[in-house]
Amino acid sequence: MQRVRSGNWRVLIVLGAVNVVIMGLLTALSPTFLSYGNLSAVMLRMSELAMLAIAETIVLIAGGFDLTIGAVMALSATVFGTLHVAGLPFPAILALALLAGIAVGLLNGFLVVALRLQPFIVTLATMSIVRSVVYGLLKGNVLSQLPERFLDLGYVWVLKIPLLFLVVVSTAVLAIVLLRSTVIGRRMYAIGGNERTAFLSGVHVNRMKYLVYALSGFISSLAGLIYTARIRAVVPDMGITSPLEVITAVLIGGTAITGGKGSVFGSLLGILAMYLLLNGFNLLGLNPFWQVIILGVILIYVVGQENIIRGLRAFLSRGPRRKA
Repeated sequence: MQRVRSGNWRVLIVLGAVNVVIMGLLTALSPTFLSYGNLSAVMLRMSELAMLAIAETIVLIAGGFDLTIGAVMALSATVFGTLHVAGLPFPAILALALLAGIAVGLLNGFLVVALRLQPFIVTLATMSIVRSVVYGLLKGNVLSQLPERFLDLGYVWVLKIPLLFLVVVSTAVLAIVLLRSTVIGRRMYAIGGNERTAFLSGVHVNRMKYLVYALSGFISSLAGLIYTARIRAVVPDMGITSPLEVITAVLIGGTAITGGKGSVFGSLLGILAMYLLLNGFNLLGLNPFWQVIILGVILIYVVGQENIIRGLRAFLSRGPRRKA
C-alpha cells in the first residue's frame, strides 16, 4: 500500500509539473492566455468532462470499466429537455433526468454482476443502446426550448469563478472524501486490487459493484445537465467522443486500468492538461483535430507503457548480431 501511495504522489507531481510547463509555454507564446476571459472559458469548457472523469475514476478504481459516460450525459440532457417540452414541472424533470443515469448504471451493474459479463463489453453495448434512445427521442434535432432559469446557471459567477466549475470542485471533494476517508471507498480500492481477497475479507462485492455503476450514472447525468446549461441546448451528439478523452485523462492521471489504484485529483490534472493543450491549439491557430491523434497516441503509450519499455529494453540489450 505504501508503494502504491508513493507511486500516486510521483504521478501527481509529474503531472502537476507538466501542467505548469504547458501554462508557462502558452503564457510566453500567447499574450491572451492569462486573461480572465480565457481562463474562465477553460474552466467552463472542462466542467462536464471533469465530471465524467470523476465518474470513470470511481469505476476504474473498483476494477470496472464504463464506456457509457458520454451516452448517459446525452440521455440525462435529452430526458430533461423532452420532459420540459411535455410540460412537467422543473423538480420532476430534474429528478427524472438524474434517475435516468442511475438506471443505466444499475443496468450495467446487473449485467456485470448477475450475468458475469465483461464490463468493457457490457458498457460498449449499453452505450450503443442509450445513444440510439437519445437519437430516437431527439430525432436528430437540437432541442433549445429549455427553462430559462436553468440556462442562466451557465452564466453565473461566484467570486469570479463560474458556478458550473464550482459544482465540479464540490463533486470532486465529495468523491475524494468518499474514496479516501470512508469504509465504502476503502472497499472500492480493495475490490479493484483483488476481488477474491476482498470477498474473503467480508466485502459485499456485488453490492459495491451496483453502487459504483450507479454513482457513475448519477455523476454522468450531472455532467449532462452542466453541459446543457453551458451551451443552452441539447444536441444529439453530446458526449460522443467523451469516452476516449476521459479515459485517456484518467489513465494519465495515474488510475490503473486494472483497478485498485488511482485518484480523482490525478484525473482532474489529466483533464486540465488536455484542455490546456486544446486551448493552446486554439490560441495559436493550430488544427484542433491533431489533438485527437495526440490523445490516441498517449492512450496507447499509457496503457502499454510497461510492454513498450520492456520491448525496447529487450531490443537494445540484444546489440548487433554477430555474423555466423
